[in-house]
Amino acid sequence: MNNKRIISLDQGSSSSRALVFDEQGQVLARAGRALDTRRPTPNQAEFDAWALWQGQREALLEVLGQTDPADEICLAVACQRSSIVFWDKNTGKPLAPALSWQDGRAQAQSDAVTLPQETIHQITGLYKTPFYSAAKISWTLQHVPEVAQAAAQDNLCVGPVASFVIWHLTEGKVFACDPTLAQRTLLFNISTFQWEPQLLQAFGIKQEWLPQIKKTTDDYGVFSHEGRRISIRVCVGDQQAALQALRVVSGGACINYGTGAFFMRNTGRQCHFLPGLLTSIGAEESEYLLEGPVNVCGTIFTWLNEIGISCAADEIDALCEKATQAVQFLPALGGLGAPYWDYSISPVFAGFTPHTKKADIILGAVEGLTCLLADIVFYMERYGIKSTEIKVSGGLSKSRTLLHSQADILQSRLLPCSETEGTAVGAALLAAKAFGVDSAQWETMRILPAVDPQIDPLVAEEKYIRWHQFLTWCKSKN
Repeated sequence: MNNKRIISLDQGSSSSRALVFDEQGQVLARAGRALDTRRPTPNQAEFDAWALWQGQREALLEVLGQTDPADEICLAVACQRSSIVFWDKNTGKPLAPALSWQDGRAQAQSDAVTLPQETIHQITGLYKTPFYSAAKISWTLQHVPEVAQAAAQDNLCVGPVASFVIWHLTEGKVFACDPTLAQRTLLFNISTFQWEPQLLQAFGIKQEWLPQIKKTTDDYGVFSHEGRRISIRVCVGDQQAALQALRVVSGGACINYGTGAFFMRNTGRQCHFLPGLLTSIGAEESEYLLEGPVNVCGTIFTWLNEIGISCAADEIDALCEKATQAVQFLPALGGLGAPYWDYSISPVFAGFTPHTKKADIILGAVEGLTCLLADIVFYMERYGIKSTEIKVSGGLSKSRTLLHSQADILQSRLLPCSETEGTAVGAALLAAKAFGVDSAQWETMRILPAVDPQIDPLVAEEKYIRWHQFLTWCKSKN
């Protein structure tokens, strides 16, 4: 009897990864390739779509080479949401730089759409901002002649990163995405689960350019390599995949610390709309989430490196232990996400003294990040949605300083997981169901010892009040 193997492709903002899982959920092999994000201006973030595909393909072939040719394999594809790729449907070649979800260059195109925010929120669950794909598509049509020409000749494909990867895996036979990714274009109706004509018209986009919408777990074609035919069974957004990995059921909550940070609350079959928060589609059918994104997480430490304050992710804890007085730091690279949606504001440092050292700046960055997430959690609490126990995942969840800071400010218990590759695990779990693999006992995302608050609630409250005074001052200066 042939062994069954699941390969998850996790196409993130900084790397292309591939992981092989066996039927017990154990990781048998993993590979990755770095992906460089270019920032031509402080408000722009883009990458080379062809380099992305080549890196993802190389990672896939590396782990595939570590499987037995007799193994029965299926693929799951997960990716960053809101990033958008433009390519020629005849050649598959990219026609422009792929615009990252962090890219804000399309503010004018976003502002030109006159539909009220309340209307857009009810249709899409999101808000009209330049960080979702629709405005990016409008901008590219106006500023990149190759894209405009392909559109005029009906040769244009526009889709999320996963659509581009799947198109190439299937040699152009499948051009599709699932609802978790379609939603992030700001062109998708979360009630009808179809592309929304009103929004297509408002942004000047033709439906023919966009991918077919399939279920998250569906037939996404076949990848053929050296005589092996491997079915692609899952297409999903990274955050929804991470939620699956953490097994966050209705009423549960999690924080994923990645390139950005995301607080998500599973609301089950109840589709809640709260002003200032996102209503997202879950990976399971008829599953909804309340979501609050923080635009930066790992990115803020990359940015600090770029301006000469070097700090690798694995150095955060050691540096913070040396801090004596954290500076105040608003990590608003790319503006503020939920619940503010203020893209005019920039990073702010304050509270420097003659004795301030690098460790104080790094600790300030950690505390600023955890306070931005606390803003989202406390905002939900004002609407009666309280989360006293929160699962956490993502690369930066390895930092004990960050987790203790988060638990302290929230006065909540955090449950970290043993495997930080939550997106890849979640995609594999979704594929397991379609592949006839019983994943109920998988321990890939085993819960580690809980992180509990270590400071008095009154001290935490005072700290949070000082944070908000600082945030108010920052907003007044921008």
